[in-house]
Amino acid sequence: MENHGKVVLFDLDGTLIDTAPEMHLAMNVLLKEEGLKPLPYESIRPQVSNGVMGIFKNVFEDDQKFGGRRFNRYLDIYEEHLGINAKTFPGIDEVIFKIEELNIKWGIVTNKSQRFAMPLLRKLKLLNQTSCLVCGDTIGKLKPDPETINHALSLLNTKNTKRSFYIGDSKKDVDAAKAAGITSIACTYGYITDDTEPENWNADFYVDHALEILSVII
Repeated sequence: MENHGKVVLFDLDGTLIDTAPEMHLAMNVLLKEEGLKPLPYESIRPQVSNGVMGIFKNVFEDDQKFGGRRFNRYLDIYEEHLGINAKTFPGIDEVIFKIEELNIKWGIVTNKSQRFAMPLLRKLKLLNQTSCLVCGDTIGKLKPDPETINHALSLLNTKNTKRSFYIGDSKKDVDAAKAAGITSIACTYGYITDDTEPENWNADFYVDHALEILSVII
């Protein structure tokens, strides 16, 4: 079946995969090692779209250094727990199946480093399915910089930005898509907090459930 040159790109955490449970688990392992009280899941989940550094800053307000002892230990613990509790969001498997059935190329553009993204996707059997993976350290750029999306489009050999989509659960995802000149789809099923106002992101489309993505891209 013809795909008409369409390309669908996904953010990872909060869009494609729910990684909050194991990020929460890793943090509580660290807190236990430090002799500190564990934190409830609800205090960690909203920070997951900001990555491990976002979570770390939220917990250790007095110790926010990259490369610090606690931060490096958190990364090591998280790496040990990769893929244990993570799973695709409801409906995502069906979306990917339909995309592939229609011969539409799809890829992943994430700020997560290759160190974590690749083994995570491998455990969930998605690494060999996706046509491209652009991580935060692939070209040294992070969203909302559009160069990560531009790089993914070049890897997929497409210049048809009007038929390309980027799906994410944060404002930086929408901003990156807009800057790259492709259609932005904001998903609200990820890690949206009560005080977040996605309607102010000015996305081209909004979806409350992953299956709604199909009605936008097909």
